Amino acid sequence: MKAKQQLRKPEYWQDFENLCKKLWGEIWKCPEIKKNGRQGQVQHCVDVYGIPFGESEFYGIQCKGKDDYIHAQLTEKEVLDEIKKAKLFEPKLKKLYFATTANKDSLIESFIRKKNVEHLKKGLFEVHLFCWEDIVDLIEENKHTYDYYIKSQNYKTEHDIEFVFENNHSELIVEVPFR
Repeated sequence: MKAKQQLRKPEYWQDFENLCKKLWGEIWKCPEIKKNGRQGQVQHCVDVYGIPFGESEFYGIQCKGKDDYIHAQLTEKEVLDEIKKAKLFEPKLKKLYFATTANKDSLIESFIRKKNVEHLKKGLFEVHLFCWEDIVDLIEENKHTYDYYIKSQNYKTEHDIEFVFENNHSELIVEVPFR
């Protein structure tokens, strides 16, 4: 059995946002996925948003970069603060995803599941969590994001080809006799 590849976490938060935009854009089949505003502006907890293919409401992503060296994790207070802000996003969200470079943690996963059920009962947006290990699984399942992140192929995989003929010209002129 082949060993699972360890993927490095993005070094900068902007790179993590770009990765999330690319990944969920592919998952949602949403070429119109966008980053919300710019740094320093009020974003109502939504860094990236879009309407997935086949849906009619917005999904939002809150990207949380966490530092491995201090073993930082997403906290319940942080989640509650961000959910409160996300309720002000317009138009309202159908789903909110927390995407984090933090490692999986069963306590915060349980907290998010409970918040999700609470929200569903109240008719509010769903709440989901994707920790780094979850994101790695998604990267490995989505070819375009995999190529973008792993192979540093930042552009569509289209190629130009130039044909050169024996006379060293790149154009071939064919004259058809007319009868």
